[in-house]
Amino acid sequence: MKQTRFFSLTGLLIGGALLLAACGSSDEEIVPTAVFEPTAAPAGQPPAATAAPAATVVAPTAAPAVPSGDAANGETLFGANVCSGCHSTGSNRVVGPGLSGVGVTAETRVAGQTADEYLTKAVVSPNDFVVPDFFPGLMPPTFGQTLSEQEVSDIVAYLKTLP
Repeated sequence: MKQTRFFSLTGLLIGGALLLAACGSSDEEIVPTAVFEPTAAPAGQPPAATAAPAATVVAPTAAPAVPSGDAANGETLFGANVCSGCHSTGSNRVVGPGLSGVGVTAETRVAGQTADEYLTKAVVSPNDFVVPDFFPGLMPPTFGQTLSEQEVSDIVAYLKTLP
């Protein structure tokens, strides 16, 4: 009987500890959600007529400016980020495709995208467009987090110089 009570008490203590750990406090601030509570019109007055809101014309915003790339720095970054470990600057295949003429090819890969847009996307989100005969997931998807926008532009500028 004592043994059963001991195991029951132990089980309750472990369960309580797990519950506290799962529901423990966090450092996140809890922000209350606003609640809409309409108020009644003053007694004896008819409700005010509401007009339809006027149409708002929003001018299109310009696309964010992409920094101009520096091909010389892009060549340095290409080597420093080990791009050359998987891509040749010629036409031969290493792990990934050879990059000879990639600036010209990039213009034709996705309708409506410039070579700069395609190559930027290929560096930052490499699994969005996978070259035929290659497997998704081989190129590290982290360059968008580890390279600055300027560095990506520099690499793109360099890739466009490859004959």
